[in-house]
Amino acid sequence: MGRSVGFAIYGVIGLICIGLPFFAESDVVVAVMPPGLSGSTLLHIGILIFLFGYLATSWNVLGGFCGQLSLGHAAFFAIGAYTSSLLYIHFGLTPWVGMLAGAAVAAVVGYGLGYVSFKYGLKGPFFALVTIAFAEILRLLMLYWDFTGGPLGLLIPLTEDSWSDMQFMAKEPYYYMAFGLMIFGILATAKIGSSRFGYYLRAIRESEEAAEALGIHSMRNKMHAAAISAAMTALGGTFYAQYTQYIVPDDVVKIALSIEIILFAVIGGSGLVMGPVVGAFILVPIGEMTRVIFSTAATGVSFVALVNSDIPAVEKFAKYLDYLASGGGGGLALLLYGAILIFVCLVMPRGVLPALKSLQSWGKKS
Repeated sequence: MGRSVGFAIYGVIGLICIGLPFFAESDVVVAVMPPGLSGSTLLHIGILIFLFGYLATSWNVLGGFCGQLSLGHAAFFAIGAYTSSLLYIHFGLTPWVGMLAGAAVAAVVGYGLGYVSFKYGLKGPFFALVTIAFAEILRLLMLYWDFTGGPLGLLIPLTEDSWSDMQFMAKEPYYYMAFGLMIFGILATAKIGSSRFGYYLRAIRESEEAAEALGIHSMRNKMHAAAISAAMTALGGTFYAQYTQYIVPDDVVKIALSIEIILFAVIGGSGLVMGPVVGAFILVPIGEMTRVIFSTAATGVSFVALVNSDIPAVEKFAKYLDYLASGGGGGLALLLYGAILIFVCLVMPRGVLPALKSLQSWGKKS
């Protein structure tokens, strides 16, 4: 019964996501959104949810199923973005083929990085440091290589609406492409999780020594997981490049991006197929809405001057509200986002999805 209810909830959410572009500009939706925002903004948030849900799902293969903490997945994201963009700009190759090429390059790099790391027994924080170092080296190389555009990045030539060029003036096609990418990630990880390979990865995560004693080749399976995770992440990089139509190393190869990908998986429930997607559905809207509400162009008196002003507390509080209304609370967006993360980590240390399952089991027993 519990599983049936879960599938029903996922199905309803999926139907809402599919139908969202048709009523994004309706009076009801516009009325509940913050002032000045349109249905196009809602679609953009949906695209980010699907994209980050997919990226967190891709990381989950290596980090969740296999238990290998990678903090450099932004490097694979960048490989996908730059490979497809360079092939499109210099050779006119469709991004659909460039997407596969980027995934292939990322898989080879993932194999190589995994071989170098696992061959010498690096795991835990040591493997995490290797992935961070690799991502940082790649970022610096991209900043100084001329063919990648250097610090100015790459501007993808604009064309009219074209499926072959993966370029559109409206957001709806990108929305459905991102949704399809997320569904692909869910199905792929579900297939991996239920396969013999998936059970091998979980055994390695729980105890690598015990897995080896049972005849599981841990190094080979970890390398496979690294390559699959890298290739899937690269697919998301190609989509991002075509969606933004401009990429720069400091945006696509940054530690903050890798951390965000991990956060969505951990908050939702790493090691579970739907955990990363649940995390993205929770955190992306919160992050985007707080940023929009509190980070508009700030005007008026500075916060420090307001605190130090010699006026009654009531008047000071009223002016502080005016300060926020004028867009002076940019830092509050990060503060609120961080507070939510701390709350979830303290109350639900295993993630939201495991906590909901535990609550459901407790309700059945009672």
